[in-house]
Amino acid sequence: MKARTHLLIGLLLIFAVAVFINGCSENSVSNPGDPAQSVGIHVDDIQWVSATPEFTSKMTALKKFVVDGKLITTASGGVVGGASTLNNMVEFPANAVSEDTYVTVEVKYNKNGIFYVEFLPSGTFNEFVNVTLSWDYLDIDAPSIEELNIYFSQDGGKYWFPIDTELFVNYELKTVAFKIDHFTRFGWGI
Repeated sequence: MKARTHLLIGLLLIFAVAVFINGCSENSVSNPGDPAQSVGIHVDDIQWVSATPEFTSKMTALKKFVVDGKLITTASGGVVGGASTLNNMVEFPANAVSEDTYVTVEVKYNKNGIFYVEFLPSGTFNEFVNVTLSWDYLDIDAPSIEELNIYFSQDGGKYWFPIDTELFVNYELKTVAFKIDHFTRFGWGI
């Protein structure tokens, strides 16, 4: 009887470790019902909008990314990003995070020339946060702005999904804002 109990406990521990390893990842921002669990659009199947040559030169000089970070407190929330991240930012209302959290906004481009904005740390918030993305550095004409799509990826950039939420466009500042309850990376495509 004692051997059977030890075997059962051992199997349960192995099962728990397997679920933990396969069910968790450092950058996981998805839940079982989230789109990241489905296939999405492969990165090579999206027509990405390139940046202006001036912006590309600036990013190359800055080692391919700019970043801003700030401690967001539970009691007061706060803003991360803005001018230091080329007008890409996030605004947290009070109580959006369960505990004081250091948040970063990173504007990057990868070896394929895809420009994106990544918000960290991964996770889900208690309240919706307001994300603002800038298209000012994109190599696109003003009449083509309506053709832009914002895509998000939760798997490191292999598969992407179009944003499916209300967008607030500011043509003067060349930004789009929307509300979201979790962090991920965002990119521009047509």
